[in-house]
Amino acid sequence: MGEKEHNIRILVVALIAVVTFPGFAKQELKIAASISNSSQRAAYYNLARAYEDANPNIQINITSYTSEIYKTKFPQMLVSNQYDILYWHAGERLFEYIEQNKIAAIDHIITTTEMEQLYDQAVIDAVSFKEKSYALPISYYQIGFYYPKPLFSRLKLSEPQSWQQFLEVCEILKKNNVPPIYIGSKSNWPATAWFDYLNLRLNGITFHKELMRGHISYLDVRITNVLKKIQEITTAGYFIENHQDLEWKQGLPLLFRNLIGMSMLGNYAVQGFPETVKNDIGFFKFPVFEGQSTYYEEVPLDVLVMPVTNNKKELTQSFIKFAALSNNQEQFNNNLGIMSPHRGAQQNNSSLAQEAYETIVGAEGITQFFDRDSKKIYGDQIMPLIDAFMVNLNIEYTQKSLEEVRLRILSDESNKHN
Repeated sequence: MGEKEHNIRILVVALIAVVTFPGFAKQELKIAASISNSSQRAAYYNLARAYEDANPNIQINITSYTSEIYKTKFPQMLVSNQYDILYWHAGERLFEYIEQNKIAAIDHIITTTEMEQLYDQAVIDAVSFKEKSYALPISYYQIGFYYPKPLFSRLKLSEPQSWQQFLEVCEILKKNNVPPIYIGSKSNWPATAWFDYLNLRLNGITFHKELMRGHISYLDVRITNVLKKIQEITTAGYFIENHQDLEWKQGLPLLFRNLIGMSMLGNYAVQGFPETVKNDIGFFKFPVFEGQSTYYEEVPLDVLVMPVTNNKKELTQSFIKFAALSNNQEQFNNNLGIMSPHRGAQQNNSSLAQEAYETIVGAEGITQFFDRDSKKIYGDQIMPLIDAFMVNLNIEYTQKSLEEVRLRILSDESNKHN
């Protein structure tokens, strides 16, 4: 054997040793996430690459599914022992799996004191169960009103703060042949957002949460009052016509072209505005009713959780601590076009995002949105009835239909336990 061949053989043996010897193998962390667009993909993959750069001996593999598929697969992913970290939602959708002992607490990773330093109490409450935290908050968005500043300026309109001011603005817009409110109720969630906000404003957060859990009758007069408000602004002609045939995204060009008065959106919608018009878009929170000094906001909160089946606890703890750093959360949410709930990750907010963030911080409490604050079976059956009400406006029929769903689900749950 010549010297050259001998050296090549030594090199091959050395490479085999590197690949096969455990001490040289990279550790693997498996993450599953809901990814439906390029912004979400960039957010997760940039976070993963940043972690790998800081930890060269670790490789992150991300499995992604679109939103609806992910929700369907999530229960099985929790128990499959296939993933170390999972994306999920805060609130009731988190608590139901904690109660089933499928999600592990993280208060040994980020202590109670550290959580209080990083997040507002309303955020902590949304990931805490029986005084333990079970998820790392990573993103949230606020639902409020966006409007074209040039249109408001031309009609000498100010941002309404109270419900009465809101109605007055709607009336002036209507008189000037501008549809006051765009709503794309074909998208399912916008109609429920109206129901949620009016319920929060009229009846408070405790009532709202109890209703979401199925503990309050939909025949309650307080629900009648919520539906009356929706009925009033619909019959007044303040919603755009044929909204049941429209998607929420179809309203964006109408908004920045001054063709509608306002639209209630999550602040993720801002990334759908061309850069040239963003400075012409204004924001205000859902109006309060006269005499109210406190308010509650709809703020869906996204989190990272650790399945109880996780067997790479040290590695997972390292990643969660990394994802909790302010600069990482800020970059993650800049990619997404929404906000981090982390107090220290607000340095590069756009003016619209900053307004939304200040609205959240000023709220007495936050809720997650109907389908996150209730169990899936509940939301799946209730939300279409609220959509239908936006068209039929039949309060008595709608309340009876809602109550029938509530009682049927309660009965089914009771039978399961017997």
